[in-house]
Amino acid sequence: MTPKASPHNPESEHLGECFASLRQQRSLQLLVEAAGRAECHLVGGAVRDTLLGLEFRDLDVVVEGDGLTLARRVAAALPARLVELGGDRFAAFRLVADDLTLDIWDRQGGSLEADRERRDLTLHSVAVGIETGEVIDPFQGLTDIQDRVLRATSETSFSSDPLRVLRLARFAGQLPDFTVTERTLELAESSAALLERVAGERVRIELERLLELPDFLTAAELLVQLSVYPRLLQPHPSRGPAHRDSQETMSGLRQLEFNLDQTQEKVERAVARQALLLARSVGGDKQLAADAVEDCQRQGLVTRATAKQLRGLLHWKHLPRETASQRWFLHRNGDLWPTAACFLAARDPWPATSSEFQDYLASLTRLCLEFGAEIFDPEPLVTGTDLVSRLGLSEGKKVGEILSVIHRRRVEGRLDGSDEAWALAKALARQGPAL
Repeated sequence: MTPKASPHNPESEHLGECFASLRQQRSLQLLVEAAGRAECHLVGGAVRDTLLGLEFRDLDVVVEGDGLTLARRVAAALPARLVELGGDRFAAFRLVADDLTLDIWDRQGGSLEADRERRDLTLHSVAVGIETGEVIDPFQGLTDIQDRVLRATSETSFSSDPLRVLRLARFAGQLPDFTVTERTLELAESSAALLERVAGERVRIELERLLELPDFLTAAELLVQLSVYPRLLQPHPSRGPAHRDSQETMSGLRQLEFNLDQTQEKVERAVARQALLLARSVGGDKQLAADAVEDCQRQGLVTRATAKQLRGLLHWKHLPRETASQRWFLHRNGDLWPTAACFLAARDPWPATSSEFQDYLASLTRLCLEFGAEIFDPEPLVTGTDLVSRLGLSEGKKVGEILSVIHRRRVEGRLDGSDEAWALAKALARQGPAL
């Protein structure tokens, strides 16, 4: 979202005009036509962001009843893809068009005020009649938007759905200059431990949104304050203690953000942030780190692809300083090498200065430019078939070990052509079964 203007005064006589253009959205007008006499109210982020002068593309609507029928009619008219969200828990339907996402929530006989009370924060409890323009604000959400305050709507806001603890952190990082009330912090902290009961996929989706925030530090600071981190990523207690120094965690994250901003290469910010939080939860133990990633994947907190990236970053303890090791570092990390470099530089005292880090990145970039093909996709100097036919070896582990050593030395720049590769292969073949 991009700031465009200061928030409107809740007491303004022109509050209805503030929502006029929003209410004229084609999808909302189609919904009103389909609903007939049934009430339809705009709620959620679009209302909030309109008042804050922020851009948005997601709309949330509460309807009086028969939400599925209304959703089908609007989906056909737009056109849009219809996804049923709630299952047996609640009636909610998502319409996905090219430039818009519309969520339709069916009150299922409940009152509008009861629906507003179930919302997480007061700034999301405001409702606007799509047809009438009437603004309904039972919990003073307009005032909290004006004052830039994040306040729980009720005492059960977080206990009823602990995932809202993560959402609170996301809004803290997403909304400019908002603060969280003390009571809201207390309620969130008391429910943070309940996150382990939430389905892993729901947690993962919210974490992914958090980790992509431009202002991730604000969100992370709140998560650390609420002890969500490192608890959420802590490996099984029998595998070792979690590291809980919040000051060191935040210091590392600040250094990481600085490093990511310094590089001109493409970086995967979300992966680097997650890797650093994982590293802080397990310390420098590589096995604990691998176990933590495995746990996260098993619980559904990370995807298989993300887990692979995390394992790749957590494999390294320090930035390599020798040229041969740097070439191997580049090869193993591939396109992720700038991200890995930023992550490792945030974990360790070296490089100690921004200038040293810039020089280090420049040295890696030069290696990529000068020896890119040799480093990232080297042609094999010896094949397994060659080893079997020319050296009389049997196919198996020994052949694989020889090829692995030759490949690594080739990447590191320590082999100059086929002759040296064959000389090394013969020497290795004369050794015992293990290299």
